[in-house]
Amino acid sequence: MPDDPKPPAPPAPANDAAPPTAAGACPICGKPTELKYRPFCSKRCADIDLSRWLNGVYAVPVDPRDEEDEEV
Repeated sequence: MPDDPKPPAPPAPANDAAPPTAAGACPICGKPTELKYRPFCSKRCADIDLSRWLNGVYAVPVDPRDEEDEEV
């Protein structure tokens, strides 16, 4: 029988899979992202984004015709 190939190595833990700074830029300030706060660079930028969602700065677009169809 030919030499059996080695079984694949187990995957690395999620924390070791990426370097301390992940690829990409923070969507708030443009600095490199930090793994802990991904996709942001810091808690400050993550909090700014959360505040924008909570205050209605960001909104999911809605087609007014969809709401009219549901009322019928």
